[in-house]
Amino acid sequence: MSTTRPRKTTTQKGLGWLHQQQRTRLLNRHVDGTPCWWCDRPMFRDPDRNFDNQPLAADHTQARIHGGMKADRLLHNKCNSERQDGRNDDRRPAVTGQSIEPATADDRADWCLLDW
Repeated sequence: MSTTRPRKTTTQKGLGWLHQQQRTRLLNRHVDGTPCWWCDRPMFRDPDRNFDNQPLAADHTQARIHGGMKADRLLHNKCNSERQDGRNDDRRPAVTGQSIEPATADDRADWCLLDW
């Protein structure tokens, strides 16, 4: 029988208020439909529109374990978890072409890129 651990808060992870402020600033600048760096699928402020139905997560380009101090981009919550401390960057679906989960029609709903 598998048990799931309760999710830690940003404070419990050692991130705290500064990280929350960085995430808020990133969300304020976010444009809905922007592709996720990890999976290349669109990201939305509304969690229900993201493929994982979770709020976007603030990610550190340079992992904290390697000295990263500032969250400087958003990823899907699931993508941020799969990236871990950066050790899986060579396996990211945007590079390998392997999807985390099957894409749905909703992934492309309400947004498009125009070739002007």
